[in-house]
Amino acid sequence: MGRLYFLALLVLVIISCKEEKKEWVFEGKIELPENSRPLALAKTGDELWFSDPENFRLLKIDFHGNVLDSITGVKRPMNIDFDKGKLYTPEFLTDTIWVFENGKNIPLPIKAQPNAPAGISVKGDTIAIADFYNHRVILQIGSKVTFIGKVGHDKGQLYYPTDVKIKEDKIYVADAYNHRVQIFNFSNKLLNIIGEKDGFNVTSAIALNSNYIAATDQENSRVLIYDLKGALLQILETNINYPTDVLLNQDRLYISNFKKNSISIYRNR
Repeated sequence: MGRLYFLALLVLVIISCKEEKKEWVFEGKIELPENSRPLALAKTGDELWFSDPENFRLLKIDFHGNVLDSITGVKRPMNIDFDKGKLYTPEFLTDTIWVFENGKNIPLPIKAQPNAPAGISVKGDTIAIADFYNHRVILQIGSKVTFIGKVGHDKGQLYYPTDVKIKEDKIYVADAYNHRVQIFNFSNKLLNIIGEKDGFNVTSAIALNSNYIAATDQENSRVLIYDLKGALLQILETNINYPTDVLLNQDRLYISNFKKNSISIYRNR
């Protein structure tokens, strides 16, 4: 009995060792209208919204690139988010967060004033805003406001943060001009730093799911994939040009190519 158990265990170990790790593979592109400059992405069911700051607008498209809807007159819309039927848009030039729902755009009440909001993440009544010129993240939970980070280059300090994501009780920050990703808890305690030795040149955006963290290396036209502990797994470069945002959705990764008016799609397989 003991020998049979040992042999069965050995077979399982051999099989698991032979299993190939999944990799992200380029699958295709969504071509956008010629004059578009896609900065940031948000998925809403079977469609995508993207912000187009050079044209002061947001466009809603299907996965063939056909335009389904638009929001115009938004002065430099930045890293957007979608939560519970609402599209949240930081307006960089007016220090406003707009909430788009049922065809109407209304300002989001914020307890602390940002200076050039560059990114937003919303999970119910928990809102995090990348406060670009104040070098911090505004964290608003209900009516309570706290701040994450302060200006600087040391651990736990930020230098022009451009994107932020909430996951459970953690805040993930694209610390753009410190060339890294930093992870904090809601009490401003630094938990981890990702990518400091990986050669980032402007870490403009991040995305995450239950297995991966993706971060844009904007000036180097790369996207780097990490596990949730911060170990580098893969570097993506094929059909990526000046990536300004990433979106993880199930087994697919969407990348906005700001200078090529397209969205690249990778699949995890």
